[in-house]
Amino acid sequence: MESLTRISAVAQTTFRETIRNKILHNMLGFAVVMFGLSWVISAWSVGEPEKIIADIGLTITVLVGVIIAIFAGVVLVHGEVDRKTILPILAKPLHRWEYVLGKYIGFSSAVLLVYIGMNVILILFLSVVGGGVSSGLLKAMYLSIWEVELVVALALMFSSITTPWLSALNTIILFIAGRFSYDIKFFLGAHPGNAFAPVLKIIYVLVPNLSYFNLRHEAVHAIPVSAQMLIYPTLYGIIYCSLVLLIASLAFRTKDLA
Repeated sequence: MESLTRISAVAQTTFRETIRNKILHNMLGFAVVMFGLSWVISAWSVGEPEKIIADIGLTITVLVGVIIAIFAGVVLVHGEVDRKTILPILAKPLHRWEYVLGKYIGFSSAVLLVYIGMNVILILFLSVVGGGVSSGLLKAMYLSIWEVELVVALALMFSSITTPWLSALNTIILFIAGRFSYDIKFFLGAHPGNAFAPVLKIIYVLVPNLSYFNLRHEAVHAIPVSAQMLIYPTLYGIIYCSLVLLIASLAFRTKDLA
């Protein structure tokens, strides 16, 4: 019970600090502008404007969420270590793993709040053009949450290990690799005897398979989404985030803060 209280205290402090971060407000404003542009583009295009807005909107919300996760998350731990403000925090009866978990909960909650705000704006745009909100769209938004939360975990892990620039670079590389994980799997299936197959198999297993969380095509074209397409990615997201946070906690436990 005491452990939960300490984690909650770190999470609340992190949440308040993150919400005050200007990058969140700037990126939210950027998202609104991009939604407006997608509205203009759809008005001048041939076809169903709601599909264009939904497609562009779903892409924007994920990218903005990922950008916030990377560029605000990579300094989450390192910033306090660099300024030495972490020393009086850890001088209290607070375990390092509690600090890491509290940081993740607080930061991911703030990012989630901004992400939900962007999706509400997207829904309003779709309502104005008469597209409405389908169950497929809501399901796509839901799975995108796990993609963003997973990137938050990766950014926090690298922030616990290395400098902000290397943390950002490593997180971006894993995000891009995760986006192309399906293509890696397809290549391995088509060319099983390729000389790079063993290396690609290792990469495929280690990098986050972000294609699991992408239901944009199904949402835009009203393709039915089964319960399995939601349950499996959710379990994958929980397990992967847990492993990443475990690595972050172990790395931070051995980190020299002096």
